[in-house]
Amino acid sequence: MMAPSKHPVGIIGTGTMGAGIAQVAATHGFTVMLLDQDAETVRRAVDKIHGHIDRMAEKGKLTEKERDESKARLHPADGPEDLSDCDLIIEAIIESLEAKTAMFKRVLPHLRSEAIIASNTSSLSIGAIGESIGCPERVVGMHFFNPAPLMPLVEVISGKRSDLKLVDRVVLIAEAWGKTVARANDTPGFIVNRVARPYYLEAWRIFEDGYAGVDVIDEAMRSLGGFRMGPFELTDLIGQDINVATTESVWQQLGEPSRLKPSSTQQQLVAEKHLGRKTGHGAYIHDGEDPRPAIHPGSRELKLPERMQDAVNRFVEGATDQIGAPLEKYIFARVLIAIINEAAWAVADGVADQANVDTAICKGVNYPKGPFAWAEEIGFGACGELLEALNDTVDDNRFLAPDLLRSQV
Repeated sequence: MMAPSKHPVGIIGTGTMGAGIAQVAATHGFTVMLLDQDAETVRRAVDKIHGHIDRMAEKGKLTEKERDESKARLHPADGPEDLSDCDLIIEAIIESLEAKTAMFKRVLPHLRSEAIIASNTSSLSIGAIGESIGCPERVVGMHFFNPAPLMPLVEVISGKRSDLKLVDRVVLIAEAWGKTVARANDTPGFIVNRVARPYYLEAWRIFEDGYAGVDVIDEAMRSLGGFRMGPFELTDLIGQDINVATTESVWQQLGEPSRLKPSSTQQQLVAEKHLGRKTGHGAYIHDGEDPRPAIHPGSRELKLPERMQDAVNRFVEGATDQIGAPLEKYIFARVLIAIINEAAWAVADGVADQANVDTAICKGVNYPKGPFAWAEEIGFGACGELLEALNDTVDDNRFLAPDLLRSQV
């Protein structure tokens, strides 16, 4: 494990994410300076982190000595000048380029010239942040997942002009904090927020096609795919508004590819303020009883051409040893192949290599397997055949495969 730096880590923003990152750093031996808009906000955050650390000790995850030392490493910063000795700055403020830029410009004059500037952004360009503050070589993406103390993944993102030595150092720091790192280049959605989109989007399209209700689709993905939650359960948990906003952002930044086009049905839910668990109504009704579907599909019987049926069967036989009905197999195959296809497009676009994509998806969204591990088991040829068969049934070309898959057919 990398030894803690003699210089502190500065964390700007003490909301849920910033406080979680601070807890991770402090419990792994790093001194932390916390800065927010006012001293009272920081004090409340430190008290809250202390409570989490106390509970870790109560559960036996820390000794009493480790508990006390971890709490002693957390220090409020009264202003940017208190970050002057920091080796690494991590911002975890509002997801706005303007807000992040303004904050960094205020802090930058007080920092050491060697200090690494890291952003926890989930969707903004690392290069754009770096260019806007005049030091792109010092800016690196360090995307944690919520809750930071529990989620194992950190996406480390290189901007086009990021100093690779600094990127490597950020990787070592994240690993010293017990995190699994996936490296990505600076592209919209990075790895997870791009490659995971079809899990939701293709499920919505199956619903909109009238083949199955939300509960049937969720059950197919759990039973055949081994996913912990179906796509509609998960979007209700995340918040339909948050899920839609991420989809719209990634889709627009990538040039509006048909593969990632937002669902009009999901957008309508958001417009009607049916946001999921937090409002009691989303894809499901959450009223204290078992959730039940709040929306219902049309009634369309699934009739597959022989070529499509053969492609689905071959794909599913390679993907799972579970037995499903024809509709369940079709749902599972269509959603999973869309994920695999997006992963292949991400690699083709230079986002990351196959290993980093699989790591990010398994550790960031807890999929049973990475998309490329799944594709290897199924067979790239079977994946390509299913994509071709599906693409013949749509008019938006969204199942078009990159060379990585097409060349295997």
